[in-house]
Amino acid sequence: MEIKDNQDKGYIAVWLTNEEQKHCDRNKLTSLLLSKAVSPKCKVVYYLSGRDDLFKNTEGLLLANLKNI
Repeated sequence: MEIKDNQDKGYIAVWLTNEEQKHCDRNKLTSLLLSKAVSPKCKVVYYLSGRDDLFKNTEGLLLANLKNI
């Protein structure tokens, strides 16, 4: 798990791997992070690892973008 404090931009970023997603209670973590936030308008943003092959997905995205050029 990686937590980046970007409160100056209005959010706190949390990066979770697939394994961490299985064990993390995001509701509790969100409440904890927001309780320590300086701004009452701060949001928590989660970045979750996907389940598919990153190389194949990236390759497909690049090929699709090349067709649109």
